[in-house]
Amino acid sequence: MMNAISLALANPLLSGTGGNAGDPDRYMFFATRNRMPLGGIVTAAAGTNYVCSKVVVCTPQYKTRTFRFHLSGFASTEGGNSPQETIVTGTIGAPGNSVVADAMFIRVAGIFYQCTFAGANTVTVADQTNGAWTDELTIADVAPESEIEIWLFYHTAVGDKIWPVYRIQKHRGERVWGASDLDTLLAFKDTPLADSTAALDTSYGLQAQPQYWGADFMVAKGDWDGRPVALGFVDSIGEARQEYSSAADSRGNLGWFRRWLDKDGGAGRIPHCLIGMPGAGSVREYTGSGSSIATRRRDIIREIKAFNGNKLPFTVIANQMGQNDTSTSYSTWFNTNYRSLVNRIRAEYAGVRIVAFPPLGRTTVTKSATLTSVGTTVTATHSTATGGLVTGQTVTISGAAQAEYNGNVVVTVLSPTQFTYQFAGSATSPATGSIIVNDLGMRAAWQSYGANNTYPSDGTDASGKWRLRDDILARTSACCDDAIDTYAAWASTEKGGVWPGMLELPNTTIAVQAGTDGVTTYNQITVAEASIFRPEQQLHIYAGPEGVVRLSTQNIASISANVITYMGSSAVILPVGSIVRPAPSVGELSPLSLVHPQPIMIDRIASGIPQSEKLKFNS
Repeated sequence: MMNAISLALANPLLSGTGGNAGDPDRYMFFATRNRMPLGGIVTAAAGTNYVCSKVVVCTPQYKTRTFRFHLSGFASTEGGNSPQETIVTGTIGAPGNSVVADAMFIRVAGIFYQCTFAGANTVTVADQTNGAWTDELTIADVAPESEIEIWLFYHTAVGDKIWPVYRIQKHRGERVWGASDLDTLLAFKDTPLADSTAALDTSYGLQAQPQYWGADFMVAKGDWDGRPVALGFVDSIGEARQEYSSAADSRGNLGWFRRWLDKDGGAGRIPHCLIGMPGAGSVREYTGSGSSIATRRRDIIREIKAFNGNKLPFTVIANQMGQNDTSTSYSTWFNTNYRSLVNRIRAEYAGVRIVAFPPLGRTTVTKSATLTSVGTTVTATHSTATGGLVTGQTVTISGAAQAEYNGNVVVTVLSPTQFTYQFAGSATSPATGSIIVNDLGMRAAWQSYGANNTYPSDGTDASGKWRLRDDILARTSACCDDAIDTYAAWASTEKGGVWPGMLELPNTTIAVQAGTDGVTTYNQITVAEASIFRPEQQLHIYAGPEGVVRLSTQNIASISANVITYMGSSAVILPVGSIVRPAPSVGELSPLSLVHPQPIMIDRIASGIPQSEKLKFNS
């Protein structure tokens, strides 16, 4: 094994430039998987109001030995007000119930070590407080790239509420158990892989999967080798909005940002702590009070600095924010929104390098249309002449007040703005309602630019997203010290500023016919190559060999070898050779837009950004 000196000589990231030489007495962010408290509050039920959450984190590429873990007394919102820290057990300004941490252990290489809180084995965390830290815990050296299990035992009264943090990743050995007493839960220390309690273990791999309390901020001392350690400001694009639990890799990473940072490429793994969340906007981060507070996480980092000899637990800021910063006025977008956070970061962490990641674009896969019919033939005229459809392709029609017009239909293309399809007929022509045509992201050419996303940047407010990218790359007004561009890893090669269509992404074929009579249901398919997929991925299955007539749409629950298990079931007959395409993103919002990357795109982005770009983290 290489020692710290030889590693530094081999890897310029470990050179300790800018005064970041390794310091064995400095607490640093170290753990993968760490997550801020956020999401939907959990209510304690009878029989499971005592809970043990077991979360598994992984260590960096150097030894660690001294640890501290934090439990918060709040959670942040997701969506429009994110990241405001207003998910509480009471109401803002009127604290609700506290939560008792009955015991906390870490388990390393099969050995349990108990954590204490101000010398006690238990602590009560009050609502709407920063929470509590464990005391310094020093154990035998933890080898590089090891697993640490964090066992938290806690309880409330039945009907009380608990702040949400972690969706359990069962495939990595994580568990959640519930009981009506502590002793029953402590017994699971003897059977650490016993199944989770069924009442708590629901909706695996879905956004609806409950989130359980656990340590959020985690720091460690050890043989830190001087490599950059990142504090990440992120929104839903960086914090894995389309991956929830079952899609996590072996080190617990979800989303392209964590996977890229933790990738063991030529530059090595970058320890990090991401403090943002889905919906986060720059203008709301690290500011506010009362019902708009978003400063508690900032204050907890100040606590780390205080017991760290006035040293921060990171060396660089990775700012991925900007996706949710929007305004009809670009000046407001850039200055009031985006740069306001940068200014607060610079004031809070004077002299710390900021490396920015420009936002990804947002495009729509639907077009408004008018429908007229003669007999059994419908003529559709859609709103923009972008092309992107071919004769024989399946599209989805929705929104017609006359239901007979709606559904998945096979089109005959007449022109860039017109196509026909067959239906049973209607007494009404033209159809009424707000009618849209959706190709589900088959081709880049069909996509339209979302509001403020017009490409390329042309100096107008309509191209605000791309103007922001230009300003970030140019470091305009000191909005960053350097930037890492994700465009080439993300965008289509067929049309600028849009997502790749499904035809640009890897696909596979059905290897064994699924379905027999169109009535009997099944929930598994066998494909020629399943390695391109992950759980939680949405699939569209098309008839071969052209692969444009859609047969079925499903979501993956699990994968074993080349057998894919659906989250639901189907009776559709899928002949051998049918083409299985992963969706780049799931249409969201209105109009339906490609916003959050699905696993196939997460892999594309994480692999497409050169690992050498990590050198920009050096100060």
